[in-house]
Amino acid sequence: MISPRSLLLGLALLCAWVPAAGAAPKKATLGVFLPTTLTDGQQRFQFAEALAAKLTAATGRPTAAKSFARYEDFSKAVGEGLVDFAVLDSWAAVQLGAKATPVALAPLSGETAQRWAIVSTSRGSVKDLAGKRLAIVKGAGAADPKFVTNVVLAGDLDAKKHFKLTPVPNVESALKMLEAKGAEAALVPLAHVPEGVRVLFRSSKVPGAVLVGMRGDEDDLKENLKKLEPVAPFGAFLAIQGKELEDLRKLLQSGPPRRQPVLVEVPSLRVDTRALLEPAVLQPVLPSFADALDVSAEQPDD
Repeated sequence: MISPRSLLLGLALLCAWVPAAGAAPKKATLGVFLPTTLTDGQQRFQFAEALAAKLTAATGRPTAAKSFARYEDFSKAVGEGLVDFAVLDSWAAVQLGAKATPVALAPLSGETAQRWAIVSTSRGSVKDLAGKRLAIVKGAGAADPKFVTNVVLAGDLDAKKHFKLTPVPNVESALKMLEAKGAEAALVPLAHVPEGVRVLFRSSKVPGAVLVGMRGDEDDLKENLKKLEPVAPFGAFLAIQGKELEDLRKLLQSGPPRRQPVLVEVPSLRVDTRALLEPAVLQPVLPSFADALDVSAEQPDD
């Protein structure tokens, strides 16, 4: 008669003998944080669900989607290891530091980069906004003024000293605050500037949305990138070839390099040294008397 203890031991050995290849693949979580690239919260949610389904088909790994409305919630989930992949705005990706490894760029309307704009309902310039409220989408707190100063304004103006920075959760909130006179200006992507609002400043191009790996799954993403079908409103993901994100991270942290002063080339003055050695070559130069011989039309005819 087989004892219960022997039976349990046999079952344990049998489970240990079953090859790991037969185990179900571990589930993954896709995080989506796009408060500036996409202005519609419902659109962000639908994109997250559709992309998770495409990732499941491409990688063979069941993937669930989670859309985040606030940077604090997204950053906390990443810190707790609850997010495996993510599609997020590049400015947020570089603020995560080493926690996020960029894999591919997500083109929107054929572009992988976008310009930022400081907009207002009043006339004037950026200098006229000294001491005024500027609505910006909130990121990692201390990094927000650096983004405005170093990336948007290219170091020409200290945003923390010039504006009263007013954090908001997304672009929709920034524009609504501007409309409700809760802020004198707002910082939004140029593509989302509504009609009737004045653009006071345009930045140079900044990378847009980016696909990143969070928990060492970057190689798996890269291998399956060609299988991943595009999900509207984005086109097919494009593998990162250059150092766009790394350059953006450095720019955010350290600012642009110091500008070199512009030096005007002075034409070289060539001296005829023969005149110093041979005084005979010097010729007297007399003033021209031709002008004195011209008769003025104002003189009387007599």
